[in-house]
Amino acid sequence: MNKATQLSSQNNTLNLDIEGMTCAACAARIERVISKQEDVLDVSVSFPLKSAIVDIKNNERFDVDNLIKKVNTIGYKAKEADSLRSNKKVKFKFVIPFLSLLLTYILRFIFEAGLDVLSYAIGSFVILILGRNFHISAFKKIKYLDFNMDTLISIGSLSALIISLLPNTVLGSDLSITNNKMFLDTGAFIVSFILIGKAIEDKVIEESVNESESIKSKMPKTLIVERSGQDLEVPIKEVVVGDSFKVSPGEIIPVDGLVFEGSTTVDESLLTGESIPLVKKSEDLVVGGSINLDGAIKVSVQESYQKSTYNIIEELIRTAQATKPEIQKSLDKVTQYFVPIVLIISVLTFLFRFFISDFALLDALKNSIAVLVIACPCALGLATPIVLFKTATLSKKDGYLFKNFDILQKFGDINTLIFDKTGTLSSGIFKISKIENNNTSLNEDTILQIIASLESYSQHPIARSIVYEAELRDLKLLKANDVKEVPGLGIQGIVDDKKIVIEKNEDSNESSIIVKIDDEKIYIYLEEEVSVSSNFLDVLRDEKEIIILSGDKEVNVEKFAKSIGIKQYHSNKTPEAKLDFIKNKQLEEKIIYVGDGVNDSPSIKQADIGITTSSSSQIAQVAGDILIHKGGLDTISDIFKLSKKSKSRIYQNLFLAFVYNTSMIPLAVSGAITPNLAALAMALSSISVVLNSSRKL
Repeated sequence: MNKATQLSSQNNTLNLDIEGMTCAACAARIERVISKQEDVLDVSVSFPLKSAIVDIKNNERFDVDNLIKKVNTIGYKAKEADSLRSNKKVKFKFVIPFLSLLLTYILRFIFEAGLDVLSYAIGSFVILILGRNFHISAFKKIKYLDFNMDTLISIGSLSALIISLLPNTVLGSDLSITNNKMFLDTGAFIVSFILIGKAIEDKVIEESVNESESIKSKMPKTLIVERSGQDLEVPIKEVVVGDSFKVSPGEIIPVDGLVFEGSTTVDESLLTGESIPLVKKSEDLVVGGSINLDGAIKVSVQESYQKSTYNIIEELIRTAQATKPEIQKSLDKVTQYFVPIVLIISVLTFLFRFFISDFALLDALKNSIAVLVIACPCALGLATPIVLFKTATLSKKDGYLFKNFDILQKFGDINTLIFDKTGTLSSGIFKISKIENNNTSLNEDTILQIIASLESYSQHPIARSIVYEAELRDLKLLKANDVKEVPGLGIQGIVDDKKIVIEKNEDSNESSIIVKIDDEKIYIYLEEEVSVSSNFLDVLRDEKEIIILSGDKEVNVEKFAKSIGIKQYHSNKTPEAKLDFIKNKQLEEKIIYVGDGVNDSPSIKQADIGITTSSSSQIAQVAGDILIHKGGLDTISDIFKLSKKSKSRIYQNLFLAFVYNTSMIPLAVSGAITPNLAALAMALSSISVVLNSSRKL
């Protein structure tokens, strides 16, 4: 799902916090219920985040309270999320699970001491009170013929409790009353081991959530803004365009805005990865999430908090963390059908052992309960969510965002990358490669000083590049008069009493300009600056097919491609021609397209995966599937690595989970595993998947 970032006024996004989910099957159940509601366009429920993102039509009739009520009626607690809330806390963490395990462990000794009433009180407390969430969830789901791991845990532990309470006359006079009582600790062990496994799981998730939200928690919750000459304190979410506010040294700038009073330096490393402080003065744009370092400034709001750069990045991350890949959706379906199958196997095991194999009733029941417990698909439900959550958090740290996990998962398997040239592989900045000067009265620096003085009045990329070169040489710019610019053709004016005309060199295939200083002609040849490192391209060339697709002249594209060692290139391509090229290429293979401009947007959208950067046009960013917001295109190598690592980790988890379930169920059916050992094995299986998921990617 990649709708959760609101890109259109036609849709709204609702974020919910949901308590009571115990596995991925719970999330799948909630998704089914929410998706059936009128005006719901899409929904994604995250088990690790305990949250849901719901896309709804922009419809004033939509009843949020009714939607929440629907979720609550199936056994969960839902409420609207506070996007500015502080870090989530996992209540009690390990206190309750270990208390449960301690009480369960001493049950045997209390029985042996003859304190039966106390034993039953403790056992019932563990099973019914400490394990109540499993029973409540299971009961509400069974009403709708819906099953998940809670069903197996609840039936297994409650069956053990009931059997321990049955008198000898029911179970048979030849049975030992002590063995009958020992079923009590079986039920308690089931609950205890599951609680410990979930505590470890929640702890891992909590640490990831804290890591992801630590910066956001420092953002101000309210802001004093000036409206109509009055200072008002308003929630940060209610700041609107036109408000103004003060930012003191050391404070975080909460929303994007324009400085209109004062000057300072800011740290934008959170957004750009660049640690060098940037000077900001009047009329300069400051970005929400950056830190004001040394001067007090006044800022005019340019975007609301919801549309601020920082919040958009956070929402993209939240969306990515809440979405799930196709592999997880398939697992959710497997879990949905797996549980009733296990229930049938458990019943058949009991019937076979008791009526055909002539087992004692208690032994047959032990077999049956062991099957229920050992088959709980906890590990299967945990195989992907934690890995995916960690992946989204790590990608943010590394400087890129992806709109859903399927994109990242298939990224590493695509072997063809197509790049736009200007502004993508090249920086759009031109370096002066050669100055042909036939005028002996002027040296190179003087020529550069004169033309830079005139070009400073133009916004053309070549003009800006020449001015930049003059600044690097510490050349003082002169005043220019009678400046006239004809877009696409050139610029002219008077500098130092000399008539200067700068024109495009139409007679050359190379990037060059003709400069006329009075009656003398000077030719300046330019070459584009490469924006990616040679190491990045070397690594990429060894593993992938790289193609340049450009609208520039053939001679320029050829020269540029050779300079960076890329053999395949295509020039003089219009946006329509680029799109057709990609469509034809997709008939043979999947491709990744990397572009930055408005004219690249159709190609970015058409490609199997489109990549843009934070310096790209807004339309290109919306069209793209992956947004690189710091580190430049060199980050693509990191994306490939993370894609492969996360995919490998998921398959490792699935292997652990499937091997566990497929190997243990036959052992439980055969009677080789007791219910106690089954509960311990199931908990250890979940813990192994959680620990494997939490390892460094």
